[in-house]
Amino acid sequence: MRYPITTSLLFIALAQSGFALADDQGQNMNNSAMQMQTHMGHGVVNSVDMQHGMVNMTHGPINSLGWPGMTMNFKVRDPAILKNVKPGEKVNFGIVKEGPGKFVVTDVTPAK
Repeated sequence: MRYPITTSLLFIALAQSGFALADDQGQNMNNSAMQMQTHMGHGVVNSVDMQHGMVNMTHGPINSLGWPGMTMNFKVRDPAILKNVKPGEKVNFGIVKEGPGKFVVTDVTPAK
């Protein structure tokens, strides 16, 4: 008589942990999708560091990230995109989140 109750409790515990696991996997998929979303920014190039694949820009607000306008250094995914970028140039740029606190510029084009 004792085994049916224990088995039932075990079944309930396993079922609940399965639901929690499924929910965690859904959250990870949502975080992954957000990290791959390209966010668009507009700003002015302050400096370009081809050797380290970095660009410093003063940009306006990026609403999709909840960022106010600010000046910051960005790593670029491919340093070749900086080849024609000059300090003082107004640009549009794409940025993606690649991890916690890690944002990478994917493209830079002159602003029109």
